[in-house]
Amino acid sequence: MKRILLLVFSLTIFISCSKDDSASIIGTASANDGNVVSGITVKLYNESASLVESTTTGSEGNFSFTGLEAGNYYVGATVTIEGNVWDTGNTPQLVYVSDDIVKEVALTLNQK
Repeated sequence: MKRILLLVFSLTIFISCSKDDSASIIGTASANDGNVVSGITVKLYNESASLVESTTTGSEGNFSFTGLEAGNYYVGATVTIEGNVWDTGNTPQLVYVSDDIVKEVALTLNQK
């Protein structure tokens, strides 16, 4: 019987813009038990679902995307556990960057 594993990661997104309209998305990935998760690939997609950039969470679960134009973005994450790949794909929740706001996004990873 196939074991089903469901992981919920919370990405806290901090969005800011400087004077030259260069926006940044900074976040932290943590498991549903509150522990931060390192080594996860976090992907940033534009509104057309094209990959803009990807990064890996650091030792404290942190990640950032800088030099972004104002607009809508999607965030996705990928992790391999015991040889199985779990992926969020594109999260349907939009992250709009232009003003100083804090946005919390919950991502659910499913086995590919």
